[in-house]
Amino acid sequence: MTLETWREGLFQLCWHQHGGSGLAAPLSDALELPTSDRDWLLERIGQQRAQEAKALEKAAKRR
Repeated sequence: MTLETWREGLFQLCWHQHGGSGLAAPLSDALELPTSDRDWLLERIGQQRAQEAKALEKAAKRR
């Protein structure tokens, strides 16, 4: 794993989009996660964002 990959993972766990979804984990908590848990959370975040984007598209088509 590169330093850039590690940093990107922390960013995704800690960043909370204004008005959007995200974990918004405190940096101190994210730093203490085991690698396997961090990787699972990052994968799950990606899945959740994809589901939410699909739901928004579907809702927009109904208008």
